[in-house]
Amino acid sequence: MKIHLISDHPDLQDIEVSVDELPIVMGRSNSCALRVLDPMMSRHQCELSFQNNSVRVRDLESTNGTIVNSETVHEAPLYPGDILTVGMANYVVSYYDGDGQENFEESYFSENSV
Repeated sequence: MKIHLISDHPDLQDIEVSVDELPIVMGRSNSCALRVLDPMMSRHQCELSFQNNSVRVRDLESTNGTIVNSETVHEAPLYPGDILTVGMANYVVSYYDGDGQENFEESYFSENSV
């Protein structure tokens, strides 16, 4: 299974990672497996892990916090359709396997105010 984080920010790329690669740290630092060049993101922003058949996000004491569905979290599960806000971008969470991605991805940002 793979996790697809779909960015709403034009200067930031979407993120795709396999659960086999988890846990990984997301942030600005060169030492992060998911390095994002976002000036509002901490060097070590958050960690993505896979526990009990769900993806989880854990804030790493970041300056601006890690937000899931408009709520600041220390740790929380990430489900398809959730919005993860880190730095200056919102990411829609999607899971998929070899059979294809979920259908809501293409139209989510046009239909929902983030």
